[in-house]
Amino acid sequence: MTEKKQFIATEPSDKIQFLSDPREEQKTILKITNQSEMKQAFKVKCTRNDLFRIKPSTGILDYNQTLTVILVYRGGQETVPIDRQHFGVYHIPAPENCTCEGAWAEHYGPPQGEHKLRVVWN
Repeated sequence: MTEKKQFIATEPSDKIQFLSDPREEQKTILKITNQSEMKQAFKVKCTRNDLFRIKPSTGILDYNQTLTVILVYRGGQETVPIDRQHFGVYHIPAPENCTCEGAWAEHYGPPQGEHKLRVVWN
């Protein structure tokens, strides 16, 4: 079995950490790097839009470009959410001179790659 080449790298690579204070809004950074030799359109999604905001949630990464995405826990909860939360980073090749929306609209099938990052409360 051949290993699938990873075209996108994320930092952190496996989990997103927030403090265990459910009342306060918190921000953390996710870095996404395009390691391929062509542009990549990406989407960042989460399990609960009522708990988290993602800025920007979509975009196109040029060759070897790194983009910083801000992940915000909205706060305002009485207790830390007990169900498992995660962020997903999905990507597909992006043709030259196309928009992110155009690349996803023309893409058929599953994304070329995805990274799942679980949310950890410290």
